[in-house]
Amino acid sequence: MLTGTNLTYTKDFNFRIVFETIRLHGPISRADIARRTSLTAQTVSNIVNRLLEYNFVREGKKLQKRRGAPSTNLEINPDGAFSIGLDFNRDHLTGILVDLLGNLKTKIYYEVDTPEPTDAIELMASTVKQLLEHPFTTESHFAGVGLGLPGPLIINDQNEVSNTINPKAFPNWSHIPVGKLLQELINCPIFIENNASAATIGERWYGAGKNLSNFLYTFFGAGLGGGLILNGSLYEGPNKNSGELGYFPFLDQKSPLSSSEQPHIGEHFNLLKLYKWLESDHIHVQRPEDLSKLYTEKHPKFMEWLQLAKRFLLPVYLSVEYLLDIDVIVMGGRLPKIIIQDFATDIPRLLDEIRIDVKTSKLSFEVGTAGVDAAALGAATLPMFQLFAAQTDLLIKQNT
Repeated sequence: MLTGTNLTYTKDFNFRIVFETIRLHGPISRADIARRTSLTAQTVSNIVNRLLEYNFVREGKKLQKRRGAPSTNLEINPDGAFSIGLDFNRDHLTGILVDLLGNLKTKIYYEVDTPEPTDAIELMASTVKQLLEHPFTTESHFAGVGLGLPGPLIINDQNEVSNTINPKAFPNWSHIPVGKLLQELINCPIFIENNASAATIGERWYGAGKNLSNFLYTFFGAGLGGGLILNGSLYEGPNKNSGELGYFPFLDQKSPLSSSEQPHIGEHFNLLKLYKWLESDHIHVQRPEDLSKLYTEKHPKFMEWLQLAKRFLLPVYLSVEYLLDIDVIVMGGRLPKIIIQDFATDIPRLLDEIRIDVKTSKLSFEVGTAGVDAAALGAATLPMFQLFAAQTDLLIKQNT
């Protein structure tokens, strides 16, 4: 239950609680909101009036009761606000515009090849400006731009990246103030997160994790990442880089894709390494979508990669299960859905083979709903999350 309070200093938090209750349970009456939140009817009425004034919610059909006047149901108004999400990595820049319910209004996609910071930031700004030309933007509230970058990142309290991006993968990006430079070009609220954490927030806010209080999100991007939702909130850790699943070492068998001095499982999921490895057998792959055909045809080389990928994930998932008692893994990202579904279907069987007999609970696996644009949708969620999420840490951050 989302529980509010009637204390004066929690006005903003109650606003978020009411909005979240409508988002999760709407269409819903004012009386039902009061019952679900433990707020007084007057407090709910005042907050609903504000939400209606801002156009963030709308009144739906009236529900006739057995006694008394009919009640008016409330629901989120998708046209009330919009946001932009940018997902950047070595091989692509994806920009999307979504409404308040996360519905995709338009999308821009570029293939890139490890661009220099100046070029990449200019392309980001150009993409935002193009997206803002969409007709939907003329009447709605602009919540801001969310930017997902590959981790690990160091993000300070002012939402500025001070180290930015893996220096080995992006040799010229060390200590580039991406947020500050982008702000100079587009002059709007910008919210930055590593792309795996952004995708996690997107699944929590709009997708498969909408009604899950605790889960681990596995993000198949240019490599392997993840995010952890605990008690309904993203747990980032003191350095804001929790969920770096790709840095787990190989326990016994090393990946044939690994080439570093410190082998780690993320190398096996590195798409560029995978394409190169397949190319050694004259299998030409340029983008994640091309892998669907290899999977459908059960091509031996690709299936070898897939079976190894499952094996490398097993100790990671058992660690999460044993240490945190997490019971749900949500999987998503840029791999084709048919391949992610294979992971989600087969890994439980493999875990059963190595899980101790006395374990009373087991992990369940779900496929994320955002598809290949998971990171971009997650990035677009960041401004909405900052504006509406019922999390006290967001309010504390705003007041510091």
